[in-house]
Amino acid sequence: MVDPSSVNGLVSSIPITAETDDFNDATSVEKLSSMKLMMRSYVHGALREKDQGNPIRYNELISLLSKSPSQAEALSPQKLYVWILVLSQSVSQLDKSCASLVDAILHVDWAFRDRSFSDAYINFLENLVSAHSIYVVSVLNTLVSGLRYRSQLPRFAVVSRTNAYERNHAALRSVLRLIPTSINSLFVSIVRFLPHRRFNSAEQAAYIKNLFEITQYLPVMRKQILSLVVDHMAQMDAHIQIELDDLEEEVEFDAYNMRFDEDYISDESDDEDDVNGDDSSVASADSEFSSEREGEDKTQQIAQVKSMVRRLDAMMTLTFRYLAKIAIDQPDICSELYHTLVDTFDRTILKTLKSRYTQFLLFYLCSLNVTIYSDHFVDHLVAHITDPLRPGITRIAAAAYISSYIARAKFLEPSRIQRAITMLCSWSEEYIEQQEMKTDHPDTTKHDVFYAVMQAIMYIFCFRWRDLILEDELEVEDEIVSDGVTESSKKWCRGLRNLPRLIMSRFNPLKVCSPAVVRQFAKLAHHTHFMYVYPLLKKNKDVVISGINADVSPMGSKNLLVTVQTFFPFDPYKLEGSKSFIDGIYFEWISEDDDDESDESESEESEEEDVTTSLMAMSISPSPNSFLQ
Repeated sequence: MVDPSSVNGLVSSIPITAETDDFNDATSVEKLSSMKLMMRSYVHGALREKDQGNPIRYNELISLLSKSPSQAEALSPQKLYVWILVLSQSVSQLDKSCASLVDAILHVDWAFRDRSFSDAYINFLENLVSAHSIYVVSVLNTLVSGLRYRSQLPRFAVVSRTNAYERNHAALRSVLRLIPTSINSLFVSIVRFLPHRRFNSAEQAAYIKNLFEITQYLPVMRKQILSLVVDHMAQMDAHIQIELDDLEEEVEFDAYNMRFDEDYISDESDDEDDVNGDDSSVASADSEFSSEREGEDKTQQIAQVKSMVRRLDAMMTLTFRYLAKIAIDQPDICSELYHTLVDTFDRTILKTLKSRYTQFLLFYLCSLNVTIYSDHFVDHLVAHITDPLRPGITRIAAAAYISSYIARAKFLEPSRIQRAITMLCSWSEEYIEQQEMKTDHPDTTKHDVFYAVMQAIMYIFCFRWRDLILEDELEVEDEIVSDGVTESSKKWCRGLRNLPRLIMSRFNPLKVCSPAVVRQFAKLAHHTHFMYVYPLLKKNKDVVISGINADVSPMGSKNLLVTVQTFFPFDPYKLEGSKSFIDGIYFEWISEDDDDESDESESEESEEEDVTTSLMAMSISPSPNSFLQ
């Protein structure tokens, strides 16, 4: 048995060749075997003495294993390897009382070492969780933390970050195979190590990509992980919009290259603006944020916003890629992903009224199967709108989403656009039949959902009026002409037949809805010979309705209608890295020639001027080059 006074004499005699399983001579093999016996004897003795009240050698072993590789007294890789082999053979003795020793082993930086070392370490983890389930959570925390980005590789690294991630995944698979019930604990670990929003692009991207990798061998966690990722992006997305609102100016986002296939090398500009550190920095980030911001000038604030945009763009790119890959390789599970996104949309995105880009994941997935996903999404939004038991903010936000979706989804056929218009107009008609006789004047608080739906109808008309014209003349035999309001030179879909009635009702939506949308609707309705509403617009100049274009209602509460007037969730997509997934399926604004309106009076022309500028002002886009694009 070795000298119990110190472990140093023991480890110093371990042969250099102990690193590998391939020994060239019998002497080296014999020395390795001898060292293993001596070290095993030392471990057994240290544990026995600890139980007897003498933890000296036990603590020496912990100290030795805990030393940073940069310290002079640290074990060499070869000697550390042998200790892992020996401890792996002694796991039956590492009960709860040995938690400090196990913790030291779990903090060994293992994944960047050579193959023999990583294999030995994974074998230790397998033996440990098989012998003692109490260590499963600690092991999972160790492995999940290994999926995070490291800006600096250890000096002893012999493999890349990507190889290190692969080893952590291999270890996770092994642990989960041995302890299948540890899945719930794994998700807790995943949430624990999710990067704070102030961590840089590489840290966000590396972790998100590794989470998607987990779903490949743990499909049962696919829904949880996708929901977590989308929630994470939605929070960052909303935070960006809050920052942009504070700036009160446009911010041009820089194009950049997030080199996902080059070991997650982050942009230097991103590193300069972000917090680069371990998890201890997360705890203080929020508490310090407010005081830090007080002393920041606008230039710094803009730089931080751009940095957050890069992080969001990186995560959006990876998520789009993930969805696209599954659509090709595993189309049978696309439905599961769609419903996961819808659930997350309802829970996180719909009611924030601040999310700017995250919802485009659902937009993209709907484009992959219009018959199933897109139709369901539209029906889902209509169900929200028409359900009187839902909160007003949910119903109004759903109206904003359906209008922006129908207006911008290039992949929608005319029949589907007409179907959506029909559902919205039918509900609006039923609403005024029930409520109009009880109403003497427009009430923006009581009827805010109705006005949100009317704005949605007009907004869709502005973008997709060409798709609302019927091809089959037989379908319009009873086309409406009412008091000169509607001109029937074009054959409009049946869903629009009662829109003039809705426009001219006592609710007076042209007075209440967004002025920019109303002006554009008036312009196009006249241009297309659908309606002529300029006299009503002129009359509305003398009408005063409380609560219009005010941030708060007369009762002091937040005016939801005003909020939705400025919320268009599928505004043009501006994230340069990920916009390629949206460009081909996105409907851009098509302007009309104004020459045929030259006979309008000056007052009518003044109602129409600067429409594009007005619509730009409504957009929540951080940098809308043009709202109508």
